[in-house]
Amino acid sequence: MADRAGYDMVELHAAHGYLISSFISPLSNQRTDDYGGSLANRMRYPLEVSRAMRAAWPAERPMSVRISATDWVGEAGVTPQEAVDIARMFREAGADIIDVSAGQTSTEARPVYGRMFQTPLSDRIRNEAGLATMAVGNITDFDQVNSILMAGRADLVCLARPHLADPYWTLHAAVALGDEATEWPKPYLRGRDQARRLRDRAQEALRA
Repeated sequence: MADRAGYDMVELHAAHGYLISSFISPLSNQRTDDYGGSLANRMRYPLEVSRAMRAAWPAERPMSVRISATDWVGEAGVTPQEAVDIARMFREAGADIIDVSAGQTSTEARPVYGRMFQTPLSDRIRNEAGLATMAVGNITDFDQVNSILMAGRADLVCLARPHLADPYWTLHAAVALGDEATEWPKPYLRGRDQARRLRDRAQEALRA
């Protein structure tokens, strides 16, 4: 259906306590059959789904998988080291990039929030497993985005709440950075031109 609708990318949501995530985390997966217990068993169903998606999705289009790279409950749940193995498994099952999130899997979680707080998890998976990753989590401005990418901590950066506050965040960031190549919808071109003029005036005032 996503293919017919013309989507460029599809993602398997295997994080945050939803169905696929509930198999992965040992906190929620209490099964005693072949789908519970060891990591290999807990990953059995998620990998079956991932392979089925990859078989149905066009080979030339990317597929991502979102994971909770830690349950925030110490060794009793998914740990950052185990997340490296989980990411490798999804890559072998057809994922092109891992969307690295965390938590929302247990009421016992004790998350450590802060600026770009999940970026270290993306960094670890990308550089230990050699996989493409997306960084998410309290990333709020374009300087943070660029620093993450330039430092090699992720291949893509995803922002959610900044876009909820400002649906045109990307366009405004492009103006602030002096990017003249970003395309604006034609009805908004006068707004683009005004934003660029205001930027130039502000820069001239700083130099004066």
